[in-house]
Amino acid sequence: MSVQYARAIVNPAAGGRSIYREWPWISKRMIDKGLLFDYVYTEGAGHATKLARAAANADYRYLIAVGGDGTVNEVVNGILNSSGSHDTILGIVSAGTTCSFARSIGILCGGRSNSLAE
Repeated sequence: MSVQYARAIVNPAAGGRSIYREWPWISKRMIDKGLLFDYVYTEGAGHATKLARAAANADYRYLIAVGGDGTVNEVVNGILNSSGSHDTILGIVSAGTTCSFARSIGILCGGRSNSLAE
């Protein structure tokens, strides 16, 4: 049975540390929209992969990558290298420096200007 709330994997260094400053605001918007989640901060390169793999293996159905392109890449790799990859749904809150991936698929980028804004 999968966990029915989300795990947000937050890279506080993304966007020139803007995620660190903006996370309280971003998480409040997510809560205001009705999302049930817990979160963990990454601690360096490769950590988001380990966190995502562990969360997917622990039956989290929803994972949210909060950061830039590198964070998204690591979370995707963690999901794909888990035993739960076929049941895991990825969400993205994109706020990196360039947001190339997010822009290429039409996701707004950057802290208070992202799609969670009112």
